[in-house]
Amino acid sequence: MRLPALAQRARSTPETSEWHVTVMKALGPDLAVKVNGITLNSGKITVIAEASAWASRMRFVLAEVEPELRRVTPEFRELVVRVRPKR
Repeated sequence: MRLPALAQRARSTPETSEWHVTVMKALGPDLAVKVNGITLNSGKITVIAEASAWASRMRFVLAEVEPELRRVTPEFRELVVRVRPKR
């Protein structure tokens, strides 16, 4: 039966994972709405900010959350904030 596999995959989506929730909570509502994307790949969490001014504020705020990310995400190695590329 595929339902358990689908349910497990749904629980493991980035938006419901502990690392994602930890980052978004740390940013708070004012900065969280300025996030264009967030990924975890090979231990590196990358936050994509809407603009460079927002990215600077995010870097400052997120510097405090790294110990918590290490606790909730054993594979966590690095946190990077980047600016969304211009189209």
